[in-house]
Amino acid sequence: MKKNFLFGKVWFFEDFKIPTEPQTSTWGFLIEKEIYSGKSKYQKIEIFKTKEFGKILVLDGLVQLATKYEYIYHEMLVHPAFFCHPQPKKILIMGGGDGGALREAVKHRTVKEIFLVDIDRKAIEVSKKYLPSVSQGAFSDKRVKIFIGDASEFVKKYKNYFDIIICDSTDPTGPSFVLWQSKFYRNIKKALNKGGIAGFQTADLKEKFAKRARDKLKKIFPFLKIHKAFIDCFPLDEHTFSFGSERINFDKVDFKKIKERYKKEKIKTKYYSPKIHFASAILPKYVNYK
Repeated sequence: MKKNFLFGKVWFFEDFKIPTEPQTSTWGFLIEKEIYSGKSKYQKIEIFKTKEFGKILVLDGLVQLATKYEYIYHEMLVHPAFFCHPQPKKILIMGGGDGGALREAVKHRTVKEIFLVDIDRKAIEVSKKYLPSVSQGAFSDKRVKIFIGDASEFVKKYKNYFDIIICDSTDPTGPSFVLWQSKFYRNIKKALNKGGIAGFQTADLKEKFAKRARDKLKKIFPFLKIHKAFIDCFPLDEHTFSFGSERINFDKVDFKKIKERYKKEKIKTKYYSPKIHFASAILPKYVNYK
């Protein structure tokens, strides 16, 4: 990441590599105002105000969310798992210190408890203060318990306990590197009850590290379903969300039942819908996941 002056304005630029292209590409946005900049024990945290994307959260120079489009990411990370599970009660969210995944999870009335574990307390505090539209008060929900610590160690404490586990990790750098490894995925599988579902953000379709992660998940979970959505602040390609289960066959999930449940529970979403649930799982032929 680099901030540059161009035509008398301050711009943010982020480099990214398209696997099929030899060169590195760059995208950026005009910064209207720097809202916050500081360092925690684990990472540099920045929040910028922009005209195009609203507020943008940047960790260690990499864009994590834009308030104008974050609902797409968080709804697609959470709801496919929740609507495929018959009655999700015990939930674990790993990462997700901005509160967006938590906001979507608390919408489900069947939920009895939600554990959120994030390694960076400051990231949570900064998000609460400067990005309140993301969590929308979800941190104060009585069903929620916050744990500060290493998610890879936290999940080892549980066996056959959670109905749904959501892994909302940053890309595999720094403390998040371990959250993209097979050992971590196997521990998640053990922490789920036999009918549980695990959901992961697995980055862009074309990212090599993301493809490796999806390949690992395919080997660990008997049933795997990948959904996709384009999110404007991640310009490389469509973003993917991978869901694994030991017993739930996602291909046998009935559209009519999801539609009825979605209507009955009166869950308000801006992007996700029963139709999107199924349409987003139609992947390009080259992706080759069944």
